[in-house]
Amino acid sequence: MKKHDSNFDDEIDLKELFQALWEGKKLIIQISAIFAISSIVYSLTLPNYYRSESLVVTRSETLNKGMSSQFSGLAAMAGINLPSIGDDKALQAIELIKSRKFVKHLLTFDNILPSIMAKKSYNHVSQEILFNKKIYDSETKTWKTKPSYIQAHNVYMSMMSISQDKKTGFLSIHVEHISPVFAKEFLELVIREANLLTRNRDIEESSKALKYLKSELSKTSFVEIKESINALMKSQLETQMLAQINQDYILIEIEPPFIPEERSKPSRSFICIVGTLLGGMLSMCIVLIRHYIVGR
Repeated sequence: MKKHDSNFDDEIDLKELFQALWEGKKLIIQISAIFAISSIVYSLTLPNYYRSESLVVTRSETLNKGMSSQFSGLAAMAGINLPSIGDDKALQAIELIKSRKFVKHLLTFDNILPSIMAKKSYNHVSQEILFNKKIYDSETKTWKTKPSYIQAHNVYMSMMSISQDKKTGFLSIHVEHISPVFAKEFLELVIREANLLTRNRDIEESSKALKYLKSELSKTSFVEIKESINALMKSQLETQMLAQINQDYILIEIEPPFIPEERSKPSRSFICIVGTLLGGMLSMCIVLIRHYIVGR
């Protein structure tokens, strides 16, 4: 019987628990209020961020791939290596945009590095980005300590997101920034330069391929190999033609970037709710600790 009473006494008495909370209600209200006010003040100090989005699709190269695969066997006889048929242009575009080399290229454009690394606030009236003077002097365009492109890449990756819909193959790209105008213009720059760099690379590679194929054509006397080399030259010429006539060489815009009107973050109401709940839970823990441990 005594053992049963001992176990019973060790159990939490819900009535006593609620009584303890009721007696400590003033402390609970005070601490919760402090957390609520602090979370409101904190949320108001956070700058608004705006998200510009774009939906793009990669240009199909089925014709070139089909042509290459058709003559891959014959081309191998001439010692010519063809590109892999399974090359994923969408994946190439994603990795290009996410690469450090690409970010280093973007930083060569005026005002990109300060807008990424030294932004402080945004003036909606003048539509200008205000910079942190401790980091960057916008008047003289000088840095206190200029960040490296590696540091810029880390910030770039936090403001940039790119993903592919596996069903449709479409790429969704978005940029978040305190300036809605910069978010839109920067996303336009990313898409434009990704197209330009890919175009220039393919033109250079196809030019080298044509030079090599012409050299091989003059060396062989086999009709079959000459036919395959001519077909490959035609394929490379088609690549150059597409690169020359299409500005949107690899990324075709379905939904172009836009200037967002509403902020994407922060969610101030969520911050305030979470802050108040944390204050309430902490204050109840303090009240219960005082009642069960300190008070006995």
